Amino acid sequence: MLAMNRLILLICLPFLFISCEKEPESVGLLEFDLGSDQFSFEGFAYRYNDFVNDESVGYDWHIYNLGQNALYIQVYDSTFTKLVFPYPAFQAKYTSELPLGQSKTYQATAGQFRLLGPKEGDATGDFYFKMKNTLDPTDSIMIQNGYFRIWLKKYDRKFYK
Repeated sequence: MLAMNRLILLICLPFLFISCEKEPESVGLLEFDLGSDQFSFEGFAYRYNDFVNDESVGYDWHIYNLGQNALYIQVYDSTFTKLVFPYPAFQAKYTSELPLGQSKTYQATAGQFRLLGPKEGDATGDFYFKMKNTLDPTDSIMIQNGYFRIWLKKYDRKFYK
């Protein structure tokens, strides 16, 4: 009987280890506060390594979400090491779709975007922005407590002069 229990254990043990192995989970968290409202979206992150005449010249970062309330952040780093980008070293646009097919678009006029460093292929960072309506400069909003942790997709782009 003891031999039978050991045999069952030996047979089940490999299946137990196989079932525990998992691929790293890809994440897509983009969240921020807008006034008293908190938003959490599925986000996307891309980093393009730009080459001019086969020489790497910089990273072009794009962090965004899609939907009725869409935030888009773009920053360019020609140093390859910069982590903090105070305005105007980044561009940010927030678009809110209104009823009847109308929308409001805001662009950053102050704030900061910061990369916290990748973890297992993720882009992580935080941000805050003061934004003004592109059609009505008296209309402004504050985006605060922004955070993202998104699976980073990396691509090379080649340009020739």
